[in-house]
Amino acid sequence: MAEKTTSFKGKPLKYCIKYLEDFAENNGNEDEAFHIINDIIMNLIGSNRLFDISSLYVFLKSADLNGRKTGFFYKPAKRILKDNVNDLFTKSITYNNTELRGMFSDILGNDTGLLMELVSFIFRKHNLFGMSFSDNINRQLIQIAENDIESFIDHADTRFLAFYLSSLPELNFVPKEHVKRLTKMILYQIGSEGHTAKILNAMRISPSADILLLFILSQREDDRLRALQLLRDKLRMRSADDFRRSFAKKATYFIKTALNGSLFYDFHNIPLAHKELFAEITKYTDGKIIRDTIIPLLATPNTENSQIITESKIAFVPTVGNFTPIFPDLIPELRKILRDERIEIEVKEAVRKVVYPKNEQ
Repeated sequence: MAEKTTSFKGKPLKYCIKYLEDFAENNGNEDEAFHIINDIIMNLIGSNRLFDISSLYVFLKSADLNGRKTGFFYKPAKRILKDNVNDLFTKSITYNNTELRGMFSDILGNDTGLLMELVSFIFRKHNLFGMSFSDNINRQLIQIAENDIESFIDHADTRFLAFYLSSLPELNFVPKEHVKRLTKMILYQIGSEGHTAKILNAMRISPSADILLLFILSQREDDRLRALQLLRDKLRMRSADDFRRSFAKKATYFIKTALNGSLFYDFHNIPLAHKELFAEITKYTDGKIIRDTIIPLLATPNTENSQIITESKIAFVPTVGNFTPIFPDLIPELRKILRDERIEIEVKEAVRKVVYPKNEQ
């Protein structure tokens, strides 16, 4: 095929079109037709002849619509251009041409996956991940995601997905329906494990408290564990002041829902490692949840002597101890627990270490 490739190099567009017309008139075979149109287009791409590419595309599309023989080349031409759309679009960014815009619109169509591959390619090539965009561009990105959220996630570069998801909480015009669809995917949707795994991979790059807090309510143990670990690791970082502030504002609702609600799962039945991570991240809240939820949990009699309930209580005692220097009025509440004969001995022993530190015993 080398000879055919070089035969179109530097040739004017009229020559290429005449070649296609002659071939179509002679009813050439499909395989040979694909190689010819591929050679022409790849030569035009290699020579940056973007206007000729768009003119050729318009010519072939018109021939296809009007039943002319050269319309035979339209579908393979579109397939070749689609395969090379990333390179083509990048080369065309500085051009303002109606035929080019029409060609790209036609090639991309409603193919969210192809569009996301293109957007991701542009972000990587120009390293746009740290940039702030106008509201108009953000709206366009949200619209792309809304068209097909599954395909959006499947085809997005993980770094781009991290950029997109972490920017959503900062925007005040995100449609409620978009938030609902993401929430449903994270919490409920059967068969979306691949999507949630990719979202969590993105969260490793750029953690968002809003997204990760949703995951701690997930019934999927692997997703929940990864989210809790990512929260813990980010909250521990010295350079995460903004993240800690964002987390402290929003975390109470999610932690309280996990502990008290049965809508998602029974907290006492989750693995101990998860409970300990919950206790760890609770240290970074404003402390209100300690009075409202944790102290009542510790003070509730375990009438069935359930070991998993005792385990839940003990996991949170060190967290309560973390807040007693800030809120000394918690100590009298803990002393009540120590005096309550209905509370498990193991829980009392853990509480005693908080109320009476080692040097006071």
